[in-house]
Amino acid sequence: MQKFTILGITLYDYGAREALRNTDRFLGSGGLNTVAYISSAQIAQASRDEELKESVEQLDMTLCTEPDLLEAAGIAARSRIREIDEKIYLRELLRKLYRNRNRVYLLADTQSELEMLEELIQEYQGNLYIQGRGAYELFDRRPERLVNELNDVVPDAVLSRMPWPEDITLMKEYGQYVNARLWVSLPYGAVSWIQNPSFLARIRRRFHYRIFEKRVQEYNHKETGAK
Repeated sequence: MQKFTILGITLYDYGAREALRNTDRFLGSGGLNTVAYISSAQIAQASRDEELKESVEQLDMTLCTEPDLLEAAGIAARSRIREIDEKIYLRELLRKLYRNRNRVYLLADTQSELEMLEELIQEYQGNLYIQGRGAYELFDRRPERLVNELNDVVPDAVLSRMPWPEDITLMKEYGQYVNARLWVSLPYGAVSWIQNPSFLARIRRRFHYRIFEKRVQEYNHKETGAK
């Protein structure tokens, strides 16, 4: 584990093996533990919103969708870049849930997104014990109705794919009422789960990284100049 601060937000980077050990501990706990994949764009947004920043920092574990956050922080070892690119944690998490026969609940924003989430999960690991499925729109976007549904199902793990930062906010404000042990927020929208990105995808990643890196440098310069 490495602690780092970027754009004023304190985060912890866990290698895949350590993240999986944390997951074992979470699944064996009595309360809900929250995990979220995050991107540089999401961190940039959170840096401008104090409440969202607090929500991110209060997560039990964060994982990078791409290596750019670690690169900007200067801690992107080659082994960690490979783990992130090959989605090692996600693959092993789904295998773990399958082997343990953990009860899984799939949550998305809309019915079409729910179908997309299930297809994504099936590509990685078939035969998960999916005990429930829900689209937030079908609960009229009322958190209380969602919590009641989750507590009727009593899953071990919730896997959600919702617009940022909807599920992060739900975790913070309603997680204490959810009778589950693990809630994992998966990427939504532009973030791809393609393993081993193509050359073109890598070029695009470098382009977005340069923009993010410039923002981080400007932030650091401003902070240094203010002291």
